[in-house]
Amino acid sequence: VGAAVWGLVRSAQSENPERVVLVDADPDTRAEHVAGLAEAAVRAGEPQVAVRGTVITAPRLTRVDAEPAPVALDPGGVVVVTGGTGFLGRAVARHLVDRHGVRHLVVASRRAAEAPPLDVAAEVTAVSCDVTDPDAVRALLTGLPGGRPLAGVVHVAGVVDDALLSEMDRNRLATVFGPKVEAVGLLDAVTRELAPDLPLFAVFSSAAGILGSAGQGNYAAANAFLDALITRRRADGLAGVSFAWGLWAQDGGMGGELTAADRARIARSGVHPLPVAEGLALFDLGLGLDTPVPVPVKLDPWAARGRAAAAGPAHRRR
Repeated sequence: VGAAVWGLVRSAQSENPERVVLVDADPDTRAEHVAGLAEAAVRAGEPQVAVRGTVITAPRLTRVDAEPAPVALDPGGVVVVTGGTGFLGRAVARHLVDRHGVRHLVVASRRAAEAPPLDVAAEVTAVSCDVTDPDAVRALLTGLPGGRPLAGVVHVAGVVDDALLSEMDRNRLATVFGPKVEAVGLLDAVTRELAPDLPLFAVFSSAAGILGSAGQGNYAAANAFLDALITRRRADGLAGVSFAWGLWAQDGGMGGELTAADRARIARSGVHPLPVAEGLALFDLGLGLDTPVPVPVKLDPWAARGRAAAAGPAHRRR
């Protein structure tokens, strides 16, 4: 839950450069000590720090140099793709069949019955399901076609309801938290009980939760929650990867709703759209990494550094 606060504050920082410093301290840290840490963070040019005992850390992105490692999936099992009827869900479902040899798929969404059939060399079952409903999620994962075992879960679903922090309200939070926080929390809880040895549990998060995104405090908070939940799964010895995606190049879905002005603003931040083939290759890479939260972003570091420098001293060391 605390991670969601990080995501919200990161967006607040994006909306209010040089006005907000984030200090995540141990619960027993005295208030006056936290104030001193905030002052030290400002002097050091760090907009965000975490304090654990006497150790202070600051976030950094590092480039990964690795080759994709295959994930061993039960060929007789079923992979469930939630949000599987949208643009990215359908792309991922096809990729699971073509690249990973999945032969039994369940694609689930609220509007699954209205979606065109998925033309792949696999058995595909479309299921209308509200993944924020505990009973519906349990029925989805226990009533798999042919009584087959669950081989994996990929959660792609998500919505946006953008507003500046000053205009954020409970309704906007609830709209975005439903298919992210509530749905993944349920999928996590049910699979822990039914399939603790599940080899594939992947969720689509967003770089907004890590980098901040003006006007998307609710979205950043929800995705930061996913990143933390997956980190906890890995600490508990369970499979899990949360992909903190940058922008995808797509005609449909959330990316397809962006205006030309939106795309220009994102490009100025140094983030460029990921072609679908490149994104799916990064999906494969992320599945085999040790890190629970890879950040697959097509990033121009020079543009990002220039924007950070323009924002002021508190961001120049990023």
